[in-house]
Amino acid sequence: MSALARALSAEWLKLRGTLALWLCGVAPAVVVAVYVLQMTVVRLPADRSPPAPAEAWLAFAQSTLALWAFLMVPLFVTLQAALLAGQEHANQQWKHLLALPVPRAVHYLAKLLALAGLLLLAQLAMLALLPLGGWLLDLLKPGFGIAGPVPWALLLEKLALVGAASLLLVSLHTFIAVRWRSFTVAVGVGMGATVMGFLIGQSARFGPWFPWSLPVQAMAKADPAAVVAYSLAGALLAGLAGLWAFQRREAD
Repeated sequence: MSALARALSAEWLKLRGTLALWLCGVAPAVVVAVYVLQMTVVRLPADRSPPAPAEAWLAFAQSTLALWAFLMVPLFVTLQAALLAGQEHANQQWKHLLALPVPRAVHYLAKLLALAGLLLLAQLAMLALLPLGGWLLDLLKPGFGIAGPVPWALLLEKLALVGAASLLLVSLHTFIAVRWRSFTVAVGVGMGATVMGFLIGQSARFGPWFPWSLPVQAMAKADPAAVVAYSLAGALLAGLAGLWAFQRREAD
């Protein structure tokens, strides 16, 4: 087993039974539940004819995923990065890790890949919960029009775009959380940037370049390839920069 594989295995063992794993299911469940609840209290016009099932599924999926990409994904990545790094910041565990006969890059890459893995788990949970939310909404609010087969191709496409567009966030928050010991700093930066994204994300000039707006930008664009390419390139550069800085830091 390679050093990186052993480090990833160690990360998994440390995550078992922690809040980080629970969040992978709780975060998407909250988003789906909030949207279903919102729709159940909305009064539909009496003379409104139900839309076609495909249109109803599309509206439900687009709206729920927009909330997921715009608000929850940036906050999820922020908190998970802080929790991952906090395991080593507590009781100065970095000193122990960096004293091991393993290249420093392995420890940083393990944190980076663990964060990406947690995001993937959350995305898979969202893929499973969206159909359940749609069926529940159909049960509680038949007038919404959801019926027929689940548009799996649409869900997979949109979630893949959101995931790819979130990789720059993963790289940035890995660096922030590892670099600063304070949990408050790691979470505060992400929360502040997410709030700023409410305004910056609406700007045609700056929105497509603001990292915390990229997940929703990838969904909103008719051609999301540029957003995804920017996220992937930025993630690579931010990851290399964070790795370079980590290899030159002193254990604290």
